[in-house]
Amino acid sequence: MKIKKIIGSFNIKNNKEFFLDILLLIGFIVIGTIGRTLLVGWNLQPFPNFEIIMVITFLAVIFLKSPLAIFVPLFSMMLSDMLLGNNIFVGNHMNRIVLFTYSGFTMIAIVNIFYRKKFKNNLGKIKLKNIGIAAGLGIGFVLIYDTWTNVGWWYLIYPHTIGSLSAVFAAGIPFMIYHMISGVITFVAIALPIVSFAPMNYKIEIPIKIKNSHKIPILALVIGLIALSFTGTAIQIPEKSEIWLENSDETSVKLVVIGDTWMIKDNIFAYKEETVFSILEEFTERNSIFLKSTYYEQFDSVLIDSIGINQNGGNGKYWQYYVNGDIPMVGCDKFNIFNGDYIEWRFELV
Repeated sequence: MKIKKIIGSFNIKNNKEFFLDILLLIGFIVIGTIGRTLLVGWNLQPFPNFEIIMVITFLAVIFLKSPLAIFVPLFSMMLSDMLLGNNIFVGNHMNRIVLFTYSGFTMIAIVNIFYRKKFKNNLGKIKLKNIGIAAGLGIGFVLIYDTWTNVGWWYLIYPHTIGSLSAVFAAGIPFMIYHMISGVITFVAIALPIVSFAPMNYKIEIPIKIKNSHKIPILALVIGLIALSFTGTAIQIPEKSEIWLENSDETSVKLVVIGDTWMIKDNIFAYKEETVFSILEEFTERNSIFLKSTYYEQFDSVLIDSIGINQNGGNGKYWQYYVNGDIPMVGCDKFNIFNGDYIEWRFELV
């Protein structure tokens, strides 16, 4: 008797609604995956931190009307990471941060799921007030996400002190501003018109009522991701050589190259077993500076022939490097450096 009742409840209408729900879910995931891959992989971002996953997550919650929408950011991020060649969950801390980025987007999704009806009603028409609401939603979601991921950076790869936490947030301000601009643009130019226009002419929304009990597994999933972010790959306080914050002299290598009549400065993050030479290679590549070097077998070392327009022997000058004010007694490819070190290359009389 119970079996007949269950089978009877799963009628053709519910079956169609279920498959439409799945099709829309797949559609949003495809759009999010392709959008992020194009913006990041093809370098089509008009400015740093411009992304569409946030707005796709919002629209998925609005139109799916189902807790399944939480899988839109998760699968969009994972699939695009694979397409971009990111080794998620393994390797250095840049990869381990994905637990925080993924859980950050699921936090945005769960907020949308619980306040879905309110958000939708506030964006029912295109008018000045609703433009402000859309912009506010974009900024608010970015604040939640960026605050969470900044905590992630601090927890994973920065000393666990209040001062270092403040430094992480201070260094992240420019990126947060760019991200807020992205949120305003995408929510005003994409979310608001779609939410306002679609109900007028199209019956896109899935008419399945969400019970509060349906939200419990999704909430548990988000809490699980948040808890996982603080375990496993992140249980040890990092060493100085693992600290990452490229815009800070303390958490990156500061490199200064002083030529005959020119000087260039840069900050570069040093990974494990980086050398003065490998940092110089990255520096010259990033700043489009010519670099020529020669390996001498008898010394088992690399010597620098020229940097930029200055070549060894010119006006009796040669390239010499210093680390923290001292001249090392080994070749530049043999001297390992750490974040916080200060490197100088000087074209000077020897």
